[in-house]
Amino acid sequence: MQLIGPSGRWPCRQRALTLVECVLALTILPLAVTAIALAVTAGQAQALEALERTRAALLAEALMEEILALPYNDPDGASNPGPEPGESNRTLFDNLDDFHGYSEAPGNLTDATTTAYPSPFQGFARSVTCSTASVNVPDLGTTIDGLQITVTVSSSGAPVVTLTRFVAQPTTG
Repeated sequence: MQLIGPSGRWPCRQRALTLVECVLALTILPLAVTAIALAVTAGQAQALEALERTRAALLAEALMEEILALPYNDPDGASNPGPEPGESNRTLFDNLDDFHGYSEAPGNLTDATTTAYPSPFQGFARSVTCSTASVNVPDLGTTIDGLQITVTVSSSGAPVVTLTRFVAQPTTG
């Protein structure tokens, strides 16, 4: 028996899925799924890394702003890097260089009011160094003395973000 096509002239062929076509489909489909899965995984890893860097930058900026809000010179007249006697925690720091050597371990990060940061931020560590520095300004024909403040935020012992600011020593007179 021969089937007639819709126009009534051509015979209709019946088509079926052959074994070769099945094998090709079973080879190509897993490769395509694997490629898509790898692309999605790489994208998620990059998004997670960007989120980690953003959180670290927020922590570094917050601590730097807290430091820069303090006066350059110690109100008590003392002039040594690090906290003076009696300045046992950062709420008692009264000038920039008191933060020299300050650090916070993972799980102990707090803001300027000693309120703990939310848990997504607690996997980081922060440290501060303050050192005397001089900047040569050729256009002015002078050298400016001051403090170089560096805030480093780390994760698993590796630095994620480092901020450095130079603060000029105020002129007297």
